[in-house]
Amino acid sequence: MWTVVFMSRSKEKIDTMLGVLESGNILTRIRQANEDDFSDGAVYEILVPHTELEKAQEMIFDAELK
Repeated sequence: MWTVVFMSRSKEKIDTMLGVLESGNILTRIRQANEDDFSDGAVYEILVPHTELEKAQEMIFDAELK
């Protein structure tokens, strides 16, 4: 089962977090959480397997502190 671990409107932030997670050999998926018709732009989600959720959360938290 895939679980959302991170959300952002910034594609650059999503790309950064994908790099962090992939450097830790965590499988990832990205999806757009809303339709293109919103004026504020897209919201992107990063999903990871439920079994890797805790490790992914720790890696994101550590990356946010840097």
